[in-house]
Amino acid sequence: MTNNTRSPAELRAMFGANLRQLTQDYPSVAALCRQLGVNRTQFNRYLFGESVPRAEVLDRICRFFNVDARILLKPIDDIPALDQNRTLTTLTSFLTSGVQANDRNTLSPGFYAVTEGESSNRQLSLLYARHLPQCTLLRGFTARRDMPDAPPLARERQGFAVCADDHIYILISRRNGEDSRVYLVTRDLEGDATRWFGTVTKPSSAQSPMPVVLKHLDADTAAVLDTARKSNCGASKTSSLLAEARTT
Repeated sequence: MTNNTRSPAELRAMFGANLRQLTQDYPSVAALCRQLGVNRTQFNRYLFGESVPRAEVLDRICRFFNVDARILLKPIDDIPALDQNRTLTTLTSFLTSGVQANDRNTLSPGFYAVTEGESSNRQLSLLYARHLPQCTLLRGFTARRDMPDAPPLARERQGFAVCADDHIYILISRRNGEDSRVYLVTRDLEGDATRWFGTVTKPSSAQSPMPVVLKHLDADTAAVLDTARKSNCGASKTSSLLAEARTT
């Protein structure tokens, strides 16, 4: 046995200290626990060095904070930062208050039913959101009826969301910037807090901004699959998004 072997108590204390430092910029521990999928009581045990997470929970925590398992072994300031997208870091630092700055206005992770247009001509789609330290990434697929001969890769939509003041800005498109859209939405705090209302603009179109509603479905499998069926985005691709949601 080597002389520098750490005791379980030392490992728990090191992890707790690092976790407290990583979470200090998050105003709501309860919201953070929901995003991580960790019980609040158990998370408090991690914070105060009473316990360390199982391997799969540790992996989830490391992915969320963009760190690695060395947070069990040494102070966070002594661990070189993992690679980040410098463009996103610069833009989100300059233009916004950060994705986690105000939990009330943060776009929560999980699935969203997105309804665009007026009541007489509404379009329904499904988006999946997941958090990174720098922003929230979004992924979904254009309805098969709108691109009947296109393979799934051509129908795939990706984008990102950042918060500023009381709003969420979302930029999303298919590959090569095709069918790009810009959403500006605000949470309905006086009514249904799982809904976001605003407008969507298509930069490549002369069409005026249209109303848009985002309904947070979280990871409710039945609601997600029902939205996927109604939006015609494809059961197999929705299943892949559900699998992604369970591992991130």
